[in-house]
Amino acid sequence: MFKLETMIYTSEDGTSRVFTLNPALQKQLDALASQHPEVCQRKARGETGGVTYQVRGAALAIQPVRAS
Repeated sequence: MFKLETMIYTSEDGTSRVFTLNPALQKQLDALASQHPEVCQRKARGETGGVTYQVRGAALAIQPVRAS
């Protein structure tokens, strides 16, 4: 088993950079980027499969994961 890591870096200008190895989250962020390019842009894909996105602060919400 391995971790699907996600890192979020916030900036003073109200934007965040999101780096994720999680394919499900990449799919959600790709959909957001295509539907709302003014809010979310895909910036780079790394060699290990990670993707970096830039997201305007109001569009980013973090929800806790519920244990099942």
